[in-house]
Amino acid sequence: MKNLFYLFLIVPFKCCISLSSKVLVLSFCFVTLLYSIGFEILLEHEIFNAKPSDIEKIVQWKPENNTIIYDREGNLISEQYNKFHHYIPYHEIPSSFIQTILAIEDRKYFEHKGIDILGIIRASVQLVKNNSYTQGASTITQQVVKNLLLTKEKTIKRKLREITLSLYLEQVLSKEKILEIYCNQMFLGYGSYGIGAASKRYFNKTLNELSLGEMALIAGLFQSPGQNNPVKNPEEAKKRQITVLTAMQQAGFITDAEKTKHAKSALTYHIYQSKNQKIAPYFTDYVLSQSQKILKNQGIKIKDSGLKIYTTLADGLQRLGEQTFIESQDIFQLMKRHIRQNSTPTSLHEEDNKVQASMLVLDRKTGEILAMIGGRNYFESQFNRTSQSLRAPGSLFKPITYSLALKRKKNWNDLSYISPITIGNYRPRTEEIKLYSETTLLEAFYKSINYPAVALGQEIGIRRIINYAKKLGIDSPIKEEAASLLGSSEVTMLDMANVYQTFSNNGTRTGPYAITKILNSEGEILYEAKTTANKIQDSITNELIVEGLKQVVRRGTGYKISHLSGYAAGKTGTSNNSRDNWFAGFTNDLVVVTWLGTDEQNPFSGAISASNTAAPLWGRFVSKTLKHLKTRRLSQPKKLQAARVHRTYGHLDSNGIKMYFKPGTAPKKNYSDLMRINQGDQVRISLNEF
Repeated sequence: MKNLFYLFLIVPFKCCISLSSKVLVLSFCFVTLLYSIGFEILLEHEIFNAKPSDIEKIVQWKPENNTIIYDREGNLISEQYNKFHHYIPYHEIPSSFIQTILAIEDRKYFEHKGIDILGIIRASVQLVKNNSYTQGASTITQQVVKNLLLTKEKTIKRKLREITLSLYLEQVLSKEKILEIYCNQMFLGYGSYGIGAASKRYFNKTLNELSLGEMALIAGLFQSPGQNNPVKNPEEAKKRQITVLTAMQQAGFITDAEKTKHAKSALTYHIYQSKNQKIAPYFTDYVLSQSQKILKNQGIKIKDSGLKIYTTLADGLQRLGEQTFIESQDIFQLMKRHIRQNSTPTSLHEEDNKVQASMLVLDRKTGEILAMIGGRNYFESQFNRTSQSLRAPGSLFKPITYSLALKRKKNWNDLSYISPITIGNYRPRTEEIKLYSETTLLEAFYKSINYPAVALGQEIGIRRIINYAKKLGIDSPIKEEAASLLGSSEVTMLDMANVYQTFSNNGTRTGPYAITKILNSEGEILYEAKTTANKIQDSITNELIVEGLKQVVRRGTGYKISHLSGYAAGKTGTSNNSRDNWFAGFTNDLVVVTWLGTDEQNPFSGAISASNTAAPLWGRFVSKTLKHLKTRRLSQPKKLQAARVHRTYGHLDSNGIKMYFKPGTAPKKNYSDLMRINQGDQVRISLNEF
């Protein structure tokens, strides 16, 4: 049989190679003898260079699909892809759509075994008769083989490989599966691959929402998506649509009246634009980076794999944050006026762009990231300052030291002396009016006076404070030096959000995180967040530090947002020369951290501080959220003892401020010798008191 095959098919074929293309095409007719001879013989011959293993790529085909990212309500916020796909399994493709494709591409698809013998003969005759390809001969199976396995070169050798592989493919895959591949893999113009993607791109509809006329237009794109693109060539697209409708009528799929109706109907396009980089772009980038970390050991690519990523984003809060940035140009302009350039002056536009800002919003109880703004303009800079930037937190670090001090039996009314500090070459600023005087720890805390924090840190031990900071949520390395007590060691915004979320949640750390669940294209769960609640700080100590943070807003460095007193607690942080300006705090619903500065770490003049930049930005956003979430006032402490105490000298004073203490530790004296001395009174102290 092999010798006969070689004699009657291969030898004539080899002889034809030097002849005209007409004669070569006629040789396709001989290939149809494969139905009777058996194509296995052909596969074995070197001239066709085809092996059954070649089609494994098709047999093992897995649909590409856009990876979809959802917000916490299940709304789409981003599609991730290299090629725009919208995978539709065969059983979900409307039968009318199947008919449009078969009518124009391969009417006998469900009858032939991979190649259409009569089609090949008709194409060959037309080529000989008209000297042109006026009629196609490739079946849907052949097109799948050509698209997934072969080059686009127009040679006899490639065509014969296509035919033999098509015959083999139909022995190992069902007709339905081959047609599913065809419907989902072919390029249909405007960046879309497959009928689902084309339906979305051109009409912003699902397949089931399309009219028959719209289906016919998409089916007409398989042959020449560039020429028949309805966006670029609407007239050609309309002609092609009518051709498809005519083919459907000739095939008996529709009546002549239906053909006329849809041919006359005007087509309205609603060109679909992806939501990429439109909704929370910094958050989306962060989710993608976190997804890569989560799935790195599973060998799954993020784009084009049909993943469904469910996130914690609260779109309403995200929009409020973005609106706040738009409405806060006065703050950015203030900073612009007081920036100190490290180099030669730049244009006003470049100078304005130097001022950057970021914001991170967490759920107070769960630690879920609800909103993330990584910079003022994503399209000018994709650098995410909430997760990628390391900056000095300044006094934002102080509550860590004070927490440990309060835990170790210090009280808010304990006295401290204010003196100048020099740490190496660093001399933190202290207002002259405050120097060489006394203060309670609470007053030092809400006024952000530096010396008491350093004195407490040195008394407790820097190593202990660093370890405590890590427990509270700082993952960035902290230098074991005194300057770290004033926030000189650089951290991320996520670090500080961790710390303040712990304070806000009764000393329990639960976050932060952005992804709740990841599903693969089959709906199987690849990852599901498992939140852990770690009790870091005892309730009594935590209530004490929260009360201190409330005083910052009520009468301290957060004075610009004192109108939020009762609803908010937090702390300002200003690094050396105001390079970094922070406010971190919380309400009964949210933890919010804001930062302003420059990427180049430019210094600012003394007119700039966290009090007049980060705090107002924070306050404007939080004011919106109070209405949006109908936030309740912060609760009063349950385990502490309250007393009216003199803010500076720490004794009982009916005109003083309310301070809180651990049970049994409130002051008992209603006078202070230091105050009396300061007022010029003579104070006799018994030697027995020493």
